[in-house]
Amino acid sequence: MTRFSYLLFLFSSAAMVHAQHGSIADAPFSTPRDVAAGRQSFRSQCAACHGLDASGGTVAPSLVSGTFKHGGSDEALFTVITKGVPGTAMTGFALDGREVWQLIAFLRSMNVARSAAKAPGDAGKGAQVYQTNGCARCHTNGSGSGGFSGPDLSEIGSRRTLAQIEQAIVDPNAYVDPAYWSVKAEMNSGQTVNGIRMNEDMDSIQIREPGGRLRTLMKADLARFEIVRTSPMPSFRGKISGADLQNLVAYLASLGGSTAEAENK
Repeated sequence: MTRFSYLLFLFSSAAMVHAQHGSIADAPFSTPRDVAAGRQSFRSQCAACHGLDASGGTVAPSLVSGTFKHGGSDEALFTVITKGVPGTAMTGFALDGREVWQLIAFLRSMNVARSAAKAPGDAGKGAQVYQTNGCARCHTNGSGSGGFSGPDLSEIGSRRTLAQIEQAIVDPNAYVDPAYWSVKAEMNSGQTVNGIRMNEDMDSIQIREPGGRLRTLMKADLARFEIVRTSPMPSFRGKISGADLQNLVAYLASLGGSTAEAENK
């Protein structure tokens, strides 16, 4: 077994899915080209033990379950690869940072595509749950319509595991992408302003107001402001549950999921 294969063997032991807040979308090198590079690296150094599609071999387990013992997030996986796991035979590897991220991106893409295919719910019924609960007011889903105050869900099935999708529905504050942090500000004139934080520098903050208008706030004009790191999305815990929740997760997992799986074959 190569050093890469042993590394990945350690990752793939039983784990807690709910700890996975990191994702392929959050990694600095996670474009389709990076995933392809990670796939080539995996196949040349790890496939002999884990199989060409990472589904497991005669001496090593499958790596497409989406669960890892030593690292639920991408950042934790990077730390394991570069620093090792104290008290185990896993030592740190002096790998190029980009190559590490590309390998993680490939594994995440495989995890997501395989888990989406196993969604237990009914995607067709989930589309109805999506509409009934007003998800389209804030999100687009590839249909050409919808709101823009929340993330575009058109390819969510290729970027999030089933567990991550469900968690985002019932506990949206568990992980909030910095791209959706918001700003609450009070102008020196007493006017209150709020919106999604788009950018910030030493002198100004750029926000997108609820109506979609982009606005620049000069810090010198503000009496006070606050960066809100909680999600603007309400929790649907208790509001969507049981079969409806499973169906909604299945529907969201179907958005872009088949494309990701095809690209990894």
